[in-house]
Amino acid sequence: MDITIGQEQIIELDSPYSPESIRVKALAKRVDAFGQVAKFLQRPKPEEIEITETQKRYEPFWYGSARAFYKYDRRHRYEVPVAPEVQKVTVYEKEHPVEKGRAFQLDALEHCQEELTRELMVEPQHGSERDYKKYLVFNPIEHESLQELEGENTIVNLPEVRSSFLVGKLTQALMKTIQADKIYEQRIEVDKVILYFRPVYAFEFFWKAKDKRQVIEFDALTGELRAEAGQIQKQITNVLENDDLFDIGSDVVGTFVPGANIAIKLGRLAARKALK
Repeated sequence: MDITIGQEQIIELDSPYSPESIRVKALAKRVDAFGQVAKFLQRPKPEEIEITETQKRYEPFWYGSARAFYKYDRRHRYEVPVAPEVQKVTVYEKEHPVEKGRAFQLDALEHCQEELTRELMVEPQHGSERDYKKYLVFNPIEHESLQELEGENTIVNLPEVRSSFLVGKLTQALMKTIQADKIYEQRIEVDKVILYFRPVYAFEFFWKAKDKRQVIEFDALTGELRAEAGQIQKQITNVLENDDLFDIGSDVVGTFVPGANIAIKLGRLAARKALK
């Protein structure tokens, strides 16, 4: 089995909204931020509510795609039905008797070729499959390192799962046992291993008259707003390097299928790590 790890990327999804327009949208929802009860019973005035803190945050998710190729020969016995009056059948000068089921048996060598594909998206904490396709339509900006995403009052959330988890799930999904007399080719090409980051803005509102605070989060891609309990997330101090996230190596891939004879060709980021 040959496994190729191809394109590995860190990609930021570019927001169609400017920071100024995002702030305007957030201010328009400042009364709604404190809930329907406060809105209709306590009736806060918009000027009583101010933004006390703003934060930009990058949320990650993994995307991977892979293809598997299998080419092999296998022997198979075909059962060929015949008309009631047929007693024997001659195929290429070999006579075949017709059995009680009104059919004769024909031994053949099948020449087989299969191509399987799999696309996978997983959430960053536990690696559960999740549909992030709505984000993939936005403009991608590729980065060489995680540090390029950092900025003032901006935090980069990092995934708990690594690229090896994603590649392992793709490989296991495409790996199959072949019943064959001769195998010519069996390989898996992991075309893409992408760590996407989507921008999210958080706004902390302070209602001075009631001494209450509430956080609103704005999805900078879809424009969706939602209220979040608690405070704005604090800066993460432990920042991982690229090599910690893209941790694929021959030793790691070998654990996906213990005992299998696996040849690995690594992608750009993983190969760089291997040379260190």
